[in-house]
Amino acid sequence: MPAVDTVLLPLCVGLTLLGVIATGIAWRRGNKGRVIQGIGLALAPIALYFSGLLRLLWDGVVAVGAWASKIIFSPTIWFGLALLGFCLVLWVVGGILARRVSAKKSKPVTSTTGGALPAAQGRKGVKQPAPPIDEEMAEIEAMLKSRGIQ
Repeated sequence: MPAVDTVLLPLCVGLTLLGVIATGIAWRRGNKGRVIQGIGLALAPIALYFSGLLRLLWDGVVAVGAWASKIIFSPTIWFGLALLGFCLVLWVVGGILARRVSAKKSKPVTSTTGGALPAAQGRKGVKQPAPPIDEEMAEIEAMLKSRGIQ
């Protein structure tokens, strides 16, 4: 494998040159905001190279690649991945069950009118007085009954 600097430095210079060309095109079109954005993006690869963050990213990609190449022949890694998947499934199912249990506990018993029933009304044989009827509602109900609408 070639040295990291012999790969990363030319790559960064090439990306910077492409950014400068795109910035020049934006300059010719007269879009000053895009020119400023282009300068920022053109300088980003060189900034990442000199700060060492590009090297860190490179090492991370190489490490993930090495790990991925070991997956094929390692039963312990496959067991670990299967166990990790099982943990994820348990976490999701537990969250769903917890949500259902909390929803059942917070739901009041409702009647056909949509309000909560008092404790005495839930028992059979106990008759509650009818709610007071508004005069306007009584007229509307009478009109609906006269037309055969229930």
